[in-house]
Amino acid sequence: MTAPVRLDVFSDYLCPWCYNAAVRLRDVRQAYGDRVSVHWRTFPLIPGEQPDRRVTEKTREGRRRIGAEEPRADFVPPEIDTPLPSSSIPALTAAKCAERQGAHAFERFHERLFTAHFRDNLDIGRPEVLRRLARETGLDLTRFATDYAGEAYEAVLRDCAEGAAWFGVSGLPTVILNEKLSLVGAVPTERYHLLIDWVLAGEPGGVIPLTDTPGVPAGQSVVEAR
Repeated sequence: MTAPVRLDVFSDYLCPWCYNAAVRLRDVRQAYGDRVSVHWRTFPLIPGEQPDRRVTEKTREGRRRIGAEEPRADFVPPEIDTPLPSSSIPALTAAKCAERQGAHAFERFHERLFTAHFRDNLDIGRPEVLRRLARETGLDLTRFATDYAGEAYEAVLRDCAEGAAWFGVSGLPTVILNEKLSLVGAVPTERYHLLIDWVLAGEPGGVIPLTDTPGVPAGQSVVEAR
């Protein structure tokens, strides 16, 4: 049996493009089953603290525009002056805690983080919000708290360091196929299918298949061989 195609997805829960990509990659997993293996990796857009971040009209317009490109992603433009997370780290650390409780626990929490931020406009940088989401998604709260205060943060740092140093990640989302092909941007589902099918077929011809996909502006998606 051919080994599954590994997809390392470098992402951040504060990134609206990553939300669109998450919806499309869910379709990919359903279509390919055990022929693909998706690994969500953390890469913080805001690694430090940026206090007093608040929603502006530019924030609202950006979410409307990005949400229009993927109707299945549930974007609700927040009210002006709504507080925004001051850092990416808390949500990413919480996701690593969920990951330690198994694949199903992670999937529930992973999807809930995106909807909490982009649909419900919750501040997912606040520990009490993250605990509430953990409770909602059925996580073991004692273990969640222990991991959050322990090794989960180090796992976030390792992902980020590996993404930058080994894979050259500089934009989100970035999907690495079998540790050698980088697909950057929230590309249409068909683009993922094209490359996965090529890898599963044994990379015929040794030439990466590239097609112009309607609706994808030049420069929004890039495929690179490593």
